[in-house]
Parts: sequence; C-alpha cells; structure tokens
Amino acid sequence: MPSGAPIGVDPLAALRIATAHLKSPKFADLPPLTGGLVGYLGYEIVRRLEKIQSSTKADVEIPEITMLLTSDLAVFDHLENEITLIANAINWDASSERVDEAYEKSLARLKAMADNLSRLPTVKFSDIPNRVTPDYQRGTTDEIYEKKVELIKEEIKSGEAFQVVLSQRFEMKSNADPFDIYRTLREQNPSPYMYLFKFADQLSVVGSSPEALVKVTGDEVMIHPIAGTRARSKDQSIDQKNAQDLLADPKERAEHLMLVDLGRNDLGRVCEAGSVEVTEFMQIERYSHVMHIVSTVVGKLSKKFSAIEALFAVFPAGTLSGAPKPRAMQIIEDNEETRRGIYGGTIGYLDFTGNIDACIAIRTAVIKGDDVYVQAGAGIVADSAAASENQECINKAAAVLGAVATANQMSKL
Repeated sequence: MPSGAPIGVDPLAALRIATAHLKSPKFADLPPLTGGLVGYLGYEIVRRLEKIQSSTKADVEIPEITMLLTSDLAVFDHLENEITLIANAINWDASSERVDEAYEKSLARLKAMADNLSRLPTVKFSDIPNRVTPDYQRGTTDEIYEKKVELIKEEIKSGEAFQVVLSQRFEMKSNADPFDIYRTLREQNPSPYMYLFKFADQLSVVGSSPEALVKVTGDEVMIHPIAGTRARSKDQSIDQKNAQDLLADPKERAEHLMLVDLGRNDLGRVCEAGSVEVTEFMQIERYSHVMHIVSTVVGKLSKKFSAIEALFAVFPAGTLSGAPKPRAMQIIEDNEETRRGIYGGTIGYLDFTGNIDACIAIRTAVIKGDDVYVQAGAGIVADSAAASENQECINKAAAVLGAVATANQMSKL
C-alpha cells in the first residue's frame, strides 16, 4: 500500500484512501484495466453501511473484503488472440525522489513476464464432459424456506417492505481444480462477468455473474438491474413462450419496475440532478438455465463524489436485498440461517484511473478447502407463491452446482 495508508482501520476507509492515492492516467491504446484493486467486497459490509441487528450465524470464515493490489498484468484479448503485458511504475513512498528507480524496476518486471511466458510448457487440458447431476446439501428444506416466504409476505402486507430477497445456501464437496470449475462454467453458462480468484487460506471464488452492480467510466455511472426469472427450455417455441409469459406477468413487471426505481434513486444520491435516465427497459436476456428481465440505468457522476462513493451508494444491489433496503436487509437477517459471506456482495475492480467495473456476486461458487458454497435467492413480494420462489432459487443455483459436479468428474479422468 502507499506510504501513509492506514492499517487496522475500517476497511471501507482504507479503500477510500487507497483509491484516492493510487492514480494513473488513462491510455487509449491499452485495455480498460491497467492496474488497481481487484477482488471482492462481501455482502457483510452492509453492517458498516447500515445499522443491522445481527442474528445470523457466521459459520464459514471468509474475510469481509479481499482486494488484490494489482500492479502487473497479462491481459489476453480473446478476439485478437493477443496478450498485452502491463507493469505499473509505482513509487510507494509518495515522493518524486525514486521515480526513475520505480520505472526501471517496472521494465525489469515486464522483461521477466515476457521471458516466463515464452518458456511456458504446452498444457493439455481434459475435455469437458457432458453435464453431471450435482450431489449437494441444502442449508434449508422446501418446508422451512416456503414457511419463511409466507412469514415475509405477512411483513410486506403489514407495510414493513415492498420486497425482500430471501436466499438459501447449497453445499458440495469438491476436489476439483477451481480452474476446471471456471472452464466448465465458461462453456456451459457464459455470462458478461466471468471470474476465478485464488486467494490465501485455501479460498477460491469462481463465478459467472450476469448482473453489473455498477460500472463507472469517467463521469458516467451505469447499473443493470435484473429482476424477473423463468427457466429455459431446449424447445425453442416453449422458450419463446416462457419469455412472453415473463414479460406479461404483472407480478414480475411490478417487481422489476420497483427495482429500476430503486436503482434510479441510488444513482440520484451521487449523480448530477436530472442526469439519471433509463436507457434500456425490460429486455429479455437468456442464460443456460434461466432467462431474466433486464434494464439499464445511467447517470453523470457529480464532481462532489468519487467512483468509490458511487459503489457504496448502490451497495448492496436492490436485486439482492429488496426495498426499502435498510428494512429489507433486517428482514433478511431475521430469516436467513447463516451469514451470506461473499454472496450478494460485489466482485470486480477499482482501477488506478478512477474507473470501476463490478458485478453482483451471484451464480458464484465460494470454495474453502474442499467445501463449496453456492447461494441463490428469490424476490418475495405480497403475492409471491412460496413454492415458485423456492424453485427459483434451485434454478438459479443449478448452473454453478452442475459446473462443480462436472469439474469433479474431470478430476477423476
């Protein structure tokens, strides 16, 4: 970290200070990310943003935040089949005295990266087998989950909230390489955000999230609310009918509109007055197991706020909490058995140029040793059908659980 950066303080304060001090110009001919903080902010940081009375069990030891300070990168362009090597010349003591030394060290690191890449051995990867039915345990049962849906519906009807996203956890054992889980997800469930992180203490995170939490490019802030779900069908005519039914469903439309409005309000806290607008409204996006209704909301970041404040303004995503957020999060706390951990937080980067690209941590496997945790939720509203909301969680978790099961099979080949 840069000279003078705080140690042992609130991690959100540390992020603010680090992003304020670590700055780099934008280069038009380089990839969007040339260096910065890369990793995750778990859902649990909501306890630092809102007053929530804790009652859930913290049964898995996972840090609230893990961000890698990324100074050297090998960026692979899948379209052009090219690799760009980047090394940042960072003068850690925040003075101009050793700038030349920092530059020379960055050149040496670039050469070392190029030499290492030129000596890479040829690696033969196992073929990805057909989908394997996963063997998993649930943190709840149909009966318990559906009973909680009914209890939450009563709270909604009494005016406590408009919507609450109630999630459930799925657990598996795995001895597979996390990279094989990533490869399988990339083939079976490609999404706008694909990621694989290997952190310390046997913690890995693999995912294929369809939903941006926030993207900040210059002074433009963008969010991409997703709400409304149907299962996919291999029969094209049935799949199309499912899409039409989804778009025509009054409950799904009302839920989506509410979350778009919530997103507009979140952006309004950090954007210039009158700049927030909906640029795409209620479009269908299809993924391997489910389809969703999606919209896009953009605004112009006020000069009074930095990109990190835009991230905190929209955190957590309304599609993972409900509305209004503070009360919905307390109802979540009162009804879910365990802490969410990374699920419902965000994964992405805060770069040296001041930009952010961060997705919502959904469709994600959290791997701790040989234990794999996958979590999925459903938005509960006043007229929710409990069995349908329960099944929605299972459908959403299916792609990641299936990828883990497939990777487990690969490890035996």
